[in-house]
Amino acid sequence: PPPPPPPCAPLSDADLRTYLGPGGRLLRPQDLRLHVFHGGVEPGLRKVVWRYLLNVFPAGLTGQERLSHLRLKAAEYSSLKVALAARAAPAELAQVAASVRKDVVRTDRAHPYFGGPEEGHPHLAALQALLTTFALGHPRLSYCQGMSDVAAPLLAVLDDEAQAFLCFC
Repeated sequence: PPPPPPPCAPLSDADLRTYLGPGGRLLRPQDLRLHVFHGGVEPGLRKVVWRYLLNVFPAGLTGQERLSHLRLKAAEYSSLKVALAARAAPAELAQVAASVRKDVVRTDRAHPYFGGPEEGHPHLAALQALLTTFALGHPRLSYCQGMSDVAAPLLAVLDDEAQAFLCFC
């Protein structure tokens, strides 16, 4: 087999712009993925780039259309969260919430985003809600130990429960 391509520098803002066309449309998604695979992403761009990599946006959206899409999906998430919690049997809701809680309280508490007292911690509450909503919405899969380890960095970088949920899904 041919040798792998050499590593490249992490994706910068200037690099990202080369993958975007008029109106901010992503023109070369595969090239973007390869760049990130071989070089990573500058930390300040993760919030933007991860949503592309995790297929949050339908293909061909402009920058303005992406913002509208995120607003629509945030509203859908809010409705879904309420509907799933209301529809679940109390015993099921309690069991799922308890399973999720075991991992949420052990989330990387040394990280500044999740540090501090457990009671009333907004980021731990958002992680709990995100994972509980996912588990209730996917009953065959439900919650598995370690899902919090995947969701926590998404929430910490995006700093938005609905967007983290979209990326997690």
